Amino acid sequence: MRVLALRSTLLISSALAVLWLPQCKPSVGSSCDKGEARCLDAKRELVCQAGRFIESPCNGPEGCRTTEKGTSCDFSGNKPDDPCSADDEGAASCSGKDGMLACHGGVYVFVPCRGTRGCVTAEARALCDTSVGEPDDACAEENSKACAGDGSQVLICKQHRMQRFYLCRGANGCAAAPGKLNCDTSVAKLGDACDKKLEGQAFSCTPDETQILVCKGGAFVLDQTCKSGQKCGVVAGSTKCAAPGR
Repeated sequence: MRVLALRSTLLISSALAVLWLPQCKPSVGSSCDKGEARCLDAKRELVCQAGRFIESPCNGPEGCRTTEKGTSCDFSGNKPDDPCSADDEGAASCSGKDGMLACHGGVYVFVPCRGTRGCVTAEARALCDTSVGEPDDACAEENSKACAGDGSQVLICKQHRMQRFYLCRGANGCAAAPGKLNCDTSVAKLGDACDKKLEGQAFSCTPDETQILVCKGGAFVLDQTCKSGQKCGVVAGSTKCAAPGR
């Protein structure tokens, strides 16, 4: 829930007297300061965007309220594509256990929370477990990563949408752990994408176990071809070519 400060009433003075002017009622298009908001009624607010008021719904149970602390808008009941202020980019509220509504690019979008923790509210903030996702899911944090639901690959957030990043062809696939993802890249094909952060550090066996590949320039390239009678495998944590059984 967003809490925004109210602005004070205007006061004009002259050399002869101090006069209070009637406060003009703001409307859509009226000038405003960043962060300013006013309730239009119990379910709508005026919120500032780029110096002008726009209208935005407050369809959550608490609606739009004005207190001594300012104006609050409960948008937990809003729908995707409802307008929000682009100045409030990233503002979010749980719409249920499985997802949250977040403001992106001037509209609310539904962000799935497919991880085991789902969406929870803590200290008036929506916390969304996005460690598991699907391609084209809406996402909030640029370059954040997730495991695909089937564990086959790692996804990455680009321009507020989850996109395919690299495959996890190893037996353990992609698994989400607290604070990190584990992608089994012990098996890869020539040309498979890889994380540039693992440049020269990630080694894989080809599916036919005849070659060792290494991550370079964001893709797996040939590092070594195994000699006749040898196979590529992981031995004591190292990827190497060795005779079967050794």
